Amino acid sequence: MNDKMVNSAWLIADPSAEAGAIETLPETPGLKVLTKEALKKKDLRFSPDDKLCITSEAVMDEVVERLEDAARRNGIGKMKDKTAFRELLKSIYPNFFFRQIAAKDLPNLQLDRNRKYVVKPVKGCFGSGVRVIEGNADLKQLTEEIDLELQRNSQLFSDRVLSTNELIIEEYIEGEEYAVDMFYDSNGQPVITNIYHHPMPGNPAYLHMLYYASYEVFDKLYDRAMSFFQQLNKLLNVSRLPIHSEFRLRDGELIPIELNSLRFGGMGLTNLGYYTLGINAYKCLIEDEGPDWQRLWEKNREKAFGFFIAYNGTDIDVNTHKPDWPTFRRIFSRIVHEVPFDYQKQLAFGILYIEESQEKIMALLDTEFNEFFIRNG
Repeated sequence: MNDKMVNSAWLIADPSAEAGAIETLPETPGLKVLTKEALKKKDLRFSPDDKLCITSEAVMDEVVERLEDAARRNGIGKMKDKTAFRELLKSIYPNFFFRQIAAKDLPNLQLDRNRKYVVKPVKGCFGSGVRVIEGNADLKQLTEEIDLELQRNSQLFSDRVLSTNELIIEEYIEGEEYAVDMFYDSNGQPVITNIYHHPMPGNPAYLHMLYYASYEVFDKLYDRAMSFFQQLNKLLNVSRLPIHSEFRLRDGELIPIELNSLRFGGMGLTNLGYYTLGINAYKCLIEDEGPDWQRLWEKNREKAFGFFIAYNGTDIDVNTHKPDWPTFRRIFSRIVHEVPFDYQKQLAFGILYIEESQEKIMALLDTEFNEFFIRNG
């Protein structure tokens, strides 16, 4: 029996990949949630009219091979392949430097020692194998580190999701980092469902600790992001496609770091909009309509809404210590919603949606999670 359904909306999840996305999912009429394992057991095909989302790159293969929309498959492929992605964007960013190389050739690469570069797998996920190169970096040692990390992670992902032999070298993009959740509607028009600032934490081990949305962030980024996505779809010509994008703002120009297609922000980041502003990104996708941003920010102009990942401390043995939630909660002014994780199976003990002042948001970047664990018993 073929389970194909017309004009359906699907969210395909892999509970073993990462926590947060399903645990924070708002009730969304019309959205069918299916696990990766359940999908494998179904004779299910996705039509060009179906709306599709995934929660993790780990689900990408199973979904794309069932997708009967050639334009979407092509667009997803170009965004997944980082070299193809940079080639695609040449008309928008003609002076951006990038180069694909074989991983084995990295130690012998001749680079300008006065410039900063990023090296990463041509196809990647979860930041696997991503390194910054500057000055007199030891490229041989760097190659060994990257190879070890990619070989380890390749046991979890196929070569369509994570490449181990091909790397891309790009110029390092200076500037503040931002993220945008959006989708192309049924007519191929961009619809933005949230914009976040991603400031860097004091401890780089807690890289994704904090994203926040505010009127100031929205006002700075919205027009630039809309312009980029309009230009992008002149090249892709896709519809019904959600994308989570990462950018840096350099000298007033918004430059993409990478675009993650078929999904919104991971670990429940996209649901920050729901718990703080009442925006359900999945509902927007299904109904082909975006938020009334002007009305929403008029009422919340002075507020900042944060998505906060509570990492396991870097020096903590989770077999002997546990999170001290009562003490931890005291660092926030207002917790809108919290979701604890099984910290012995995850890299974090939970996520929180918070409301803070701009000043307090930035102060949270100095959080050290080792301080919020106590001995069991």
